Amino acid sequence: MKRVNSTCQEHRKELLPHEETAAFFIHKNDKIKQTHIQMESQRPSCVEKARQTLKDPTNVTLDEYIPDRFLCTGGRSTAYEDPVTCKGDSGGSLYLQKRKRYFQVGVVSWGTTNVCDAGLRGTSDNPPPDARDFHIDLFKIMPWLKQHLGKEIQFLPEVEDQ
Repeated sequence: MKRVNSTCQEHRKELLPHEETAAFFIHKNDKIKQTHIQMESQRPSCVEKARQTLKDPTNVTLDEYIPDRFLCTGGRSTAYEDPVTCKGDSGGSLYLQKRKRYFQVGVVSWGTTNVCDAGLRGTSDNPPPDARDFHIDLFKIMPWLKQHLGKEIQFLPEVEDQ
């Protein structure tokens, strides 16, 4: 983002400033799909939809199952109905556009419903209302990325608090 003396966390705050932030992924049919990342107070209700995929009996909490290193997308509001990913989309980018530039903020991981399987109701563009997708938040795994890729990729320097 070319901000002098800024940290990855400051970049995250600038790129994901709203409770719902528009983002995009590329569907396995090569179409760009717009979705919304649910942040802050919106995240718990988004993550709650993953409870249906937990198999009973379990002693795993929802926070353990969907830790904060996952971004949550999908759902409906009065303004939009988000498409969801399908098997085959995993590993793709979750990105957003800001000032005519693209920034990857996540990696498509998994969803609560595979609407692209024959026989299931819904489609990627018209999923069931409880369908959600989970994406690895690249900002949250930055320490791991730096540890394993630090010699291969140039990262932002850490800025000490003044």
